[in-house]
Amino acid sequence: MRNKINKYDIALITAIVVINVGVLIYGGVNATEKGKKTVYVYSDNKLAGEYTLTDDYKNEFKINGDTGYNTIRIEDGKVWISDATCPDKICLHQGKIGSDGELIVCLPNRLMVQIKDSTDEDDLDIIVK
Repeated sequence: MRNKINKYDIALITAIVVINVGVLIYGGVNATEKGKKTVYVYSDNKLAGEYTLTDDYKNEFKINGDTGYNTIRIEDGKVWISDATCPDKICLHQGKIGSDGELIVCLPNRLMVQIKDSTDEDDLDIIVK
């Protein structure tokens, strides 16, 4: 057995490093492009509001439901329910959300707050000729 590194070993190691760096760079660029998040608020299974989720956007509003209301707060790139009149108040304890796909649900008031990546809707899955 030989323990020496030849030129083919160096070429293989270099190729692996270049591919890994390329994947990391592409992933970083792709992640910044998909950073546009939107908050969708549904009441009684109907879209009640759509809000852009950015670090500098602030908003607070009430949504009336079957058993009262929920106060939704958007601030510092996060969204949460700050007040609710539902009997169990589970929605209050779900905390702040800010990532794609996260949900806050209030079953008594039939309310759902969902975060979606805005660029996902515009991306193509396949093109057929």
